[in-house]
Amino acid sequence: QTSSVLPRCRARRRPYASVWQMAASRHSFLIRADRRLAQAETLAATLLTGAALLAISAGTLGRNLGQPLLWADEFAVLAMAAAAFVGASALIATGGHISVDLLDSALPHGRLRRATALLREAAGCAVIGVLALLVARWFDPVGLVRAGSGAALAQDTLNFIYQSPTMTLGMGKHWFWLALPVFATGALLHAALRLWLVLRAGLTGARC
Repeated sequence: QTSSVLPRCRARRRPYASVWQMAASRHSFLIRADRRLAQAETLAATLLTGAALLAISAGTLGRNLGQPLLWADEFAVLAMAAAAFVGASALIATGGHISVDLLDSALPHGRLRRATALLREAAGCAVIGVLALLVARWFDPVGLVRAGSGAALAQDTLNFIYQSPTMTLGMGKHWFWLALPVFATGALLHAALRLWLVLRAGLTGARC
């Protein structure tokens, strides 16, 4: 599992050493913490998916019995959306997202491949960083604390995130939208670690 986290690189003195193996001796704490975070995200995504499946099953059974559960469909949709975001963060840690590596495969081992790996990870960090800023601006925790309530925040800034109710669940949608800051935080941490390890591999002379 750990070998898929970063692009395969070969050290000059250790032909089959990966970046992960090179960094593990000195930075095992960060790697273990990143792995534990990814495992927790995977578990959360699994539980949300299971809850959505149970809600759909209960809704189907209720309709067949002539007693439909009005909340089942809405809960399933929101739970699946939350699971998708949380699971997406875990896949960044494990390298499970779809990628096109034709350029990497065509480049010879050396500086060019290290440069492309560094550029790829830096671009990923930048995109996730922008998403994290947008999520923070949308949730506006500082403004919420200053306003004192979601209603006051909506009145002052026209940000109605805490005033958007669900149709059938009797709760605000922002409880499900909390998956967004969870995704942004976890994804940024995973991407930053990947970038740092690739950068360190280049500084230590790894051949990518």
